[in-house]
Amino acid sequence: MFIETQVLPIHSCVEPITDLAERFFELNAEQCDDFRRVLQSHINRLNDSLYVFVEGPYVDRVYRDSYYHYFSTKLGSYPKHCLRLSFFSTKIDGGSFRGSVDKNSLQKHYLGFVVLRPTIPQVIGRSVLSPHALKNRNLNICVTDVPVTVNAIKLTATGFPHSSQDTETITCAETTVWALMEYFGHRYANYRPVLPSEIISVLRSQSYERQWPSKGLAVDQISFALRELGFATRIYSKQAHGSDFYELLSCYVESGIPIAVTIDNHDGIAHALLCIGREPINASQVPTTPPRVLGRSIRIVDNDRIARNFVFIDDNMPAYVKADLTLPAANYPNEDWQRCEIDYFIVPLYGKVYLEAFEAKRLVENFLVVGPYPLPEGYELFLRFYLTSSRSYKEYVATQAGMQSELQTLILGMALPKFIWVAELSTNELIEHSQANGVIILDATEANVLYYKPMVFAAYQNKLFTFAEENTNATRIQAINFELTTFSIYENNLKPFSDQPY
Repeated sequence: MFIETQVLPIHSCVEPITDLAERFFELNAEQCDDFRRVLQSHINRLNDSLYVFVEGPYVDRVYRDSYYHYFSTKLGSYPKHCLRLSFFSTKIDGGSFRGSVDKNSLQKHYLGFVVLRPTIPQVIGRSVLSPHALKNRNLNICVTDVPVTVNAIKLTATGFPHSSQDTETITCAETTVWALMEYFGHRYANYRPVLPSEIISVLRSQSYERQWPSKGLAVDQISFALRELGFATRIYSKQAHGSDFYELLSCYVESGIPIAVTIDNHDGIAHALLCIGREPINASQVPTTPPRVLGRSIRIVDNDRIARNFVFIDDNMPAYVKADLTLPAANYPNEDWQRCEIDYFIVPLYGKVYLEAFEAKRLVENFLVVGPYPLPEGYELFLRFYLTSSRSYKEYVATQAGMQSELQTLILGMALPKFIWVAELSTNELIEHSQANGVIILDATEANVLYYKPMVFAAYQNKLFTFAEENTNATRIQAINFELTTFSIYENNLKPFSDQPY
């Protein structure tokens, strides 16, 4: 069997690819129509200037796992091969991959891949597509690098993993778990990608019925699977957290953590998807965000309460759809789906992160309002709060040209845990220029919030604060006068993509 390849301009690629699928997947006329419709809906979102490198038959490890564990056991005949589309931002041909290959140029223009499965109509398989391929980008998201081989040349796809469910071996919940593990497995050495059969195996002890064909997973089963795969999961419910629910979700997204969310319309529709980022903050959004008024009339404009769209990976939709947190299914044509609301979200935390967002954020606010060195009465500030690794944060501090050297020396010289919570203090005017004038650092491995035990460093209002544990029941807080200048905010958790030409 020989691998067939074609290079097509994206604006005229749908019919030739459909013809290939008809032959490779042995589709009838109705199946061809469904294939064409789904493919067209995904192509429509991509830049009209792209070129598509098509190859088939292609062996996809995720589909092949489902095939051998499930589809091959049926009486009917199911194709075991896929097609793969690779996207480039410049014109290429077969010669681009042979002879004196300019690999750097290929990599520069390579925008990822989409696998097409023979599971009609859910044909979109394992995919990693760069947001640079989209017509409309303007988003800040979690991304990872995935090594691939295109026509025998090794390249790297950068984006967030995406796939549609095939409705039999993986539904929305299993696809959510798969995409999370695909992301973390390629980004961090502590984790590894998993196949559909492995997810089923992990959940065997939690299942009291047959697992295939899949009927989906409950929230606690999704959390259990992620815990068994190496995470210290935390489940948040809208019922339990009320008005803080969306704020907490936004805080974890700001921390660069992909979040599994479940949505429900309370009338029979339930679905799982991922929230992986947000739109950039527009300067006009900050002054229109109502502040929270705390004790002594201190007003906090919270970054996590700014109204904006968030970015979702939804297996019923193309990658990187944007919607408000209160209307996560607004992109669906069906009105019943549009009524869905987020009822739970599951945070896949690193195992040693013991201090969760709600407690950490309230500790900072309490210190600012009633602590031994509170803000002046009636003071207004902009608060940005997030979790990050101390290694990444120290690298940011070390390379900050605008941060005063004394502050850099103090932060870089501190012994910090692997993960920290960071509160950046700013004003409505400063944040429009991505500037802050204060910072508070918390130990994310300390869950005991009494006596400000998690706090390790603070600098604001022209004072530096250090925190030392005297004993289990007391923390010694020292403050010195320090003329603090402004500095750039930390923006390494989410990768920005703009609508500017790529």
